[in-house]
Amino acid sequence: MSDNSRKIELPEGQLMEARGKPFKSEIIPDSFWLGGLQIDVVIDENLLKSRKLLGEAQYPAQRIVLDSGLLKQQLSEQNYYHELVHWILYVMNEDVLRDNEKFVDVFATFLHQARVTEQRSAVSANETDDTEQQRVQFS
Repeated sequence: MSDNSRKIELPEGQLMEARGKPFKSEIIPDSFWLGGLQIDVVIDENLLKSRKLLGEAQYPAQRIVLDSGLLKQQLSEQNYYHELVHWILYVMNEDVLRDNEKFVDVFATFLHQARVTEQRSAVSANETDDTEQQRVQFS
């Protein structure tokens, strides 16, 4: 079973106009472990065109498939977290919550915001450390 409740309907012309270049995100891993399962994250630039989806949790295949060509980086990362929440709820056997797209979306948005904030704090701390080291070197 896979999650396909967020189908996107775009006329073919709009789809081609909207597509951008895929990107590499520091937040989206190539794979991760969850409940003893290795889940792969696959970028499929034809997912929207072929399935009318931007992302999909594919449980039997143990993967998340994302189409990163249409969305900008921030929305693609949130899309990843959306599918991750589906996976977490699947592993927890919480089918009612897993099928509640509003809950999944809000939870995913909060996870993404926490991760981005954590990343910014780490970068800020590194910049402060670098500045302090430079100050010591030039003293």
